[in-house]
Amino acid sequence: MNALKILVYVTSAAAGYNMLQLFKYYVSAYSRGKFKGSYIYMAWISLLLDQMAVYITFAANSAALEGSVVAITGSETFQWMKVCNRFTRFCFQIGGAVLCGYVASILMALISIMSTYKVFRMYSPKWFLRLKSR
Repeated sequence: MNALKILVYVTSAAAGYNMLQLFKYYVSAYSRGKFKGSYIYMAWISLLLDQMAVYITFAANSAALEGSVVAITGSETFQWMKVCNRFTRFCFQIGGAVLCGYVASILMALISIMSTYKVFRMYSPKWFLRLKSR
């Protein structure tokens, strides 16, 4: 199943990207005010990369889920037998991995929402996106 191999590559790349984002926020916390001109551009680039990571991770998880469903049910048209009748432990592990992948996709979507809020807050008046009035 090539979908599972691709899922490993995609989730590894997404984990590496998230580690780079953490490093970026760590560095930017110590260099406040030095790069003001490129701050807006970096926020947009970060937002677009966050969106790409979420969509690609979700798509890879969906492809792996589709392959897993074929492994569970089999396909008489293609003469594929049910794999889960023989390898039950493998099927439980794949099910857990796909479930964890969807949870990770949802968490990355929440991070992307925070990036979106950060970007669009730069373009709004001070009273527009305030959570609580004073």
